[in-house]
Amino acid sequence: MSHAGSMRRPDLSITFHRIADRPDFSSWTAVRRTGGRISGGYTPIGRGRIPGDLAHLAVEAHFGLDHGFWGLLAKGATFDHGTDQRPTRTGRAIVAEHRAQLADADRLAHRHQTLWARGEPTPVASAFDELEAAWSAVEPGGSLSATWPFDAAAVAA
Repeated sequence: MSHAGSMRRPDLSITFHRIADRPDFSSWTAVRRTGGRISGGYTPIGRGRIPGDLAHLAVEAHFGLDHGFWGLLAKGATFDHGTDQRPTRTGRAIVAEHRAQLADADRLAHRHQTLWARGEPTPVASAFDELEAAWSAVEPGGSLSATWPFDAAAVAA
């Protein structure tokens, strides 16, 4: 919150889409606060429960990883794979500067999603549970909205 109850616009508004003819797959679109639009890959849903990129969002937020995928995307990073953006010099420089943190965030997200999928303890379990409930309510062809910075309680179908 900034002053007197006004809300700051999120750095990214993200919409996760359940593919109509393949509900076990998802994609996403994101819009930066500056107006830039990015589309993400068509990917299988991890163990049939929540999209992997949605799990990344929860993990990066939980651990305060501002230089994970979503934080870097919000800052203008461009990636060689996984999005429809053409990589730019500035966007690649953002990734290069934070490559180690990006890799750490990726490993951490996979680790915690795997722990949760196995029913093992993880501090991100409650966020994953909320996301699973929200995602399971999304019909094929439907979508789920989230933001970066992320708040699992603010996810909406």
